[in-house]
Amino acid sequence: MLLAALSLVFPVVMVLAMVADFRTFEISNSLPLVLALAYPLAAISAGFSWQQILWACGLGALILVGAMVLFALRVMGGGDGKLLAAASLWTGQEQTLQLLLVTTLAGGILALILLLYRRQPLASPFADIAALRQLHAKKRDIPYAIAIGGAGLILYPDLPIFTG
Repeated sequence: MLLAALSLVFPVVMVLAMVADFRTFEISNSLPLVLALAYPLAAISAGFSWQQILWACGLGALILVGAMVLFALRVMGGGDGKLLAAASLWTGQEQTLQLLLVTTLAGGILALILLLYRRQPLASPFADIAALRQLHAKKRDIPYAIAIGGAGLILYPDLPIFTG
């Protein structure tokens, strides 16, 4: 019962991060924090050993360091990096590579769509929608949580907490 409730944290946080990043180009620090704090509880409930949990934490820390480098190079936003690192806890060593690959593919598709969207004048029916207006105006920014969250939701049914 506890594992079922905790397993819902991952998709809910992913969707909230996607919506927040789309609307404001910001991801609240509380979202990756919730993922990071809920993961050990979900892992223990799923019967993971401390060794498995620590490996996942080490991998998450490695992803966070990589994301910090990308942030310093102005390639990735700080919130995106924290979200990706926290999501990698849940995917564990079994699926982190898939998370990164699907995120990269989804991010490329998102960037192409935004490039096409931003090259066209903003249609008047969309000009009244603040999020779409902002999405059109921010020529260099990409709400990358959409790609990270989409990848996480694609991988969600096969998370290690479900498959053991």
